[in-house]
Amino acid sequence: MKNNPEDARTILKQRDRFGRYVGIEIVEIGEGRAKVRMQVKDHHLNIVDTVHGGALFTLADMAIAAASNSRGQVAVLIQAAISYIQAAKGGILFAEAREISVGSRLGHYQITVTDDSGHALASFQGIVYRKKETLEDLFQSSASPTPES
Repeated sequence: MKNNPEDARTILKQRDRFGRYVGIEIVEIGEGRAKVRMQVKDHHLNIVDTVHGGALFTLADMAIAAASNSRGQVAVLIQAAISYIQAAKGGILFAEAREISVGSRLGHYQITVTDDSGHALASFQGIVYRKKETLEDLFQSSASPTPES
């Protein structure tokens, strides 16, 4: 599994139950980068019929998860900031993560959330902590079955 972003995609697809539940899909992944998408559904909307800020945050969070785990080393988000730029009402939304810097323990990422026309909806910055274990270690040590979607 060493340094294979596609293995990270497979593990995230199988093991990230919340991402799957809200309908997020990884569409691109490479070392230190990822792009995810989510089709807006009624349950993503807030009281004023725009996409809930939590849904946008979750989309960005999934992008950083994919990008930061793409090298096969377990990475977990330890700090995040999001700025909401424009409201979205529907369609397909994307979040694209790119690595700004990576070290043995910390990684810094910039994520942009856009609509299907490419208009910026949110800007997200995150820092991840890179653990000693690999995704392969984590995946093999977990015997719990994944629920069906």
